[in-house]
Amino acid sequence: MPGGGARQSSPFARCVAPFYIIAPKPVRPDPSKCLKPVDPIHALPRRLRRLHRVWPDPDGNIAYLITVCVQGRAPVLDNVATLDRFERFLLDSPTRYQWFGRRYVLMPDHIHLIARQGATGVRLGEWMKAMKAVVAGLEARASNPCGEENAGKEHRQQYGGPDSTLPDGSARFVRTRRTWRWQSGFHDHKLRSAESEARKWEYICLNPVRAGLVTRPEDWLFGGEIFHDGCDAPRVIRGTPLLLETGMLIKADDLGG
Repeated sequence: MPGGGARQSSPFARCVAPFYIIAPKPVRPDPSKCLKPVDPIHALPRRLRRLHRVWPDPDGNIAYLITVCVQGRAPVLDNVATLDRFERFLLDSPTRYQWFGRRYVLMPDHIHLIARQGATGVRLGEWMKAMKAVVAGLEARASNPCGEENAGKEHRQQYGGPDSTLPDGSARFVRTRRTWRWQSGFHDHKLRSAESEARKWEYICLNPVRAGLVTRPEDWLFGGEIFHDGCDAPRVIRGTPLLLETGMLIKADDLGG
């Protein structure tokens, strides 16, 4: 360079610092956290999201699977008296509430029920309040006792649903002493198709077997089906379908019924 002086760097060179690109270090997967293949036979069924809109059947009915439990899971439901009250309520529901009980199994501490809500049926919550009252042992009164002018209003607030025993369409019940109560609320699931209902019914029938109460579903006495044949009175058939050796339930049509 001229003058033999030291080489000077440009101002731009002094302002820019060197930089490097550092490649990420490869991470080996942890074998304990790797996803294991799922056995399709034992895989849990995928839960369908709850529908905001439902499509009723041609008659305008909406099918439900309903589960109601006893408080504290007390084993108090598996007896003939409770089954009689439950079936009597279901047989009375089409004319009184426009609800149609279809299939059911009473376990010692809870009830599984497949039912259809008619196009003009009362709300599900009102129907369940009435069902809980009747199954728990409340009996309808034949007349209006003196000094109970507000009994009908109290019933509608507590149990819901009309009753034809009184002029105003309300019902009155005799409260009996009991040592158990229902768990508050209930679980309901809208059924999307006849195939879905058949699968749920098979699952319900096998509940006593899974609980170790019986070895075959037809051995459980506290269950049954109600058939609504148009203008004829509903028919009750107690018991659940027979179980094939393959684990599937025999349909009534297969038995010639």
